[in-house]
Parts: sequence; structure tokens; C-alpha cells
Amino acid sequence: MAIGPVAVLEPITGEAQARIMAICEGFDLRFPKSGAPKNFAEIIGDAKYVVTRGLRFPPEVLERANALELIHQWGTGIDGIPLEKARDRGIAVARSPGINAPTVAEGTIALMLATLRRLPQVHADFRSGQWDMPDLWKQSRDLGSCTVGLVGMGAIAQEVVKRLRGFGCEVIYTRASGPSSEIDLRFADLPQLLAEADIVSLHLPLTETSRHLIDATAIAKMKPEAILINTSRGGVVDEAALIAALREGRLGAAGLDVFDTEPANPDNPLLGMDSTVTLPHVAARTLDNFDRMVSHWAGNIRAHAEGRRIDPACIVLD
Repeated sequence: MAIGPVAVLEPITGEAQARIMAICEGFDLRFPKSGAPKNFAEIIGDAKYVVTRGLRFPPEVLERANALELIHQWGTGIDGIPLEKARDRGIAVARSPGINAPTVAEGTIALMLATLRRLPQVHADFRSGQWDMPDLWKQSRDLGSCTVGLVGMGAIAQEVVKRLRGFGCEVIYTRASGPSSEIDLRFADLPQLLAEADIVSLHLPLTETSRHLIDATAIAKMKPEAILINTSRGGVVDEAALIAALREGRLGAAGLDVFDTEPANPDNPLLGMDSTVTLPHVAARTLDNFDRMVSHWAGNIRAHAEGRRIDPACIVLD
């Protein structure tokens, strides 16, 4: 008997869908025609399992689920899942903590390097026929010469640290739970980290406490030539404050993989600035990570279907 139905709330087609189906042998998989809530509702009615990815799972769509037992996040961030409504209805929620950490860490380092070295701007200028770039020397930095401040110290941040060691950076960190003797790095509170770091890299979930953690007040504490990197959640940054700081020269640059509203509005000023490197939430998107992630959530769904216990580290609501 097939496992499911499993509703994947992402309009995945073609080769990617075929790859998922090959990994999920024996599953009854359903995919929406688009990312619109009405298309989610069309496939969720009798689904026993839902897999959410980058798109929000609207509470009103959850109301249409009549047989749902488990919601599984494709990744770690669960801010797009209506947790209270799931709890009220006795629906379990799980995720895949740490599975994508190596991939996102590599994406974070790539964003640091691209932003530090102004690679998109240099690439565009070169393609337009420019060879001599007399000011580039004073616009670029060596990553190894920078102090990198990590805000948050979860699985992704720890993988970032491993990679930064190879560059010879000084790395400092802060987190809400305070310092740990198990972390061989210098701890600083957030204001101190913002003041010291040449690069501030964000690695924390979006919660009521972390929303707009990096606001105008926080940005004012940063060095005027500092760089902000965000591969966590867009809502952690007050975008209006960031735009103002970049426009007014109070911040050096920003490398952003995430935005407060996703998909990002094409008119968002951050997308058109020379001082930004912007990506459409793709730090986790590699072939290797795709296979790891699908295998992980499929394994958890299979375990649930067979009456086996899912790893407690994956459970958000039981």
C-alpha cells in the first residue's frame, strides 16, 4: 500500500519532481499546479502528510485538511507553518534540523566573498567593456583580514565557523542563551559584536523576539564600512532601516539571500543597489542538498506511516 497521500506544497515539476518521486518510492505524492493557496487546497483534502518548503502554509488551507496527521518542513525554518492551528487540531509537526547546514554555510561564505570583493558589480562592469577598475582596491577586502560576527550559533553557524577558520578570520559570536564553554570562540553581547565586526552574519530563526532585531538602532552601532550578511530569515532585518543606511553611506554593503516578503518585490530597492548582492533564497539549493533533504523528510514520513518513532530532534509538535 502506498504511503500517503503526501501533499508537497510547492509547485515542483519536471526533472525535480521526477527525482523526488524516485527517492520517495512507494509514496502517493501530490503537487500543486501553482503556489496559490487555492491550488494547495485542491491537493490537501484527504492528505495524511504535508511537506512545506519555502511557501507559506495558510491557516485557511489547513482547515481544508480532513485526514492530516503530520506536517513536515523541508528544512528547518517553521515560521511559515500555522503552528497554533496545528496544535489545536492535534496535527504533528516535524522538520529536518541541520541537514542543510553544510550547504547553507557554503552559500553564506560565497555571499561574504561576493559582497566583500564586489563580484557582481565587477562582473557587470567587465561585461560592459571596462577593464581598468582604479577604485576597486579600496572597495574590496580580504575575508581573512576581517572580524566576522555571527549572530546565532546553531548548526549553520557552526558549519560557517569551520569554513571561516580556513580563511584565518577572527570570529566572534552572540546568542540569546549566552556563552558556552563548548564553543571555542569569543562571546560578545550584540551591541559589542555589532561595533567590532567587519562582517555581521545572521543565523537565527524568525520569532517575535528576533523580528527586526537588526533595526536602525542596531545598524547605527555597526562600522560604516561593515557588511551585513543574511541567509537566515528576511524578517530579522528591518529592510527600511537597511535601505536608508546603505543609501546614506552609513553601512558598507549587504549580502542577502532572504527578504521580509518572499518572493521579493521586484521594486524592492535592495535589488537594484550597487552596494548589495541579492539572491532569491537559494543558499540551500544544490543537487547534493536536494537529495539529502528529500531523503530525510521521506524517511521521517515513512517511519510515521510504519508506526516507528521519528527522531525527537526533528519533532516540533507531537
